[in-house]
Amino acid sequence: MRNRHITTLIFTGIATEFGVESSARDASNRGFYPVVISDCVSSIDKDSHERSLTNLAKIVIVKKSSEILESVMQ
Repeated sequence: MRNRHITTLIFTGIATEFGVESSARDASNRGFYPVVISDCVSSIDKDSHERSLTNLAKIVIVKKSSEILESVMQ
């Protein structure tokens, strides 16, 4: 990704508290700018999902898809 000059990674998917969170944290540790789309991630455990989004918001960008689309359209 660095060879292609990609700096921002957008995360969506399932198992927010596992795959999404660990991947976003790893991307941040490697110098990328992770963005987690909060309404495009999910988990079978709602409490863990919400807790993970709260934790992630402290270290990466967490936004709704409408917010991302709005900023791109401006």
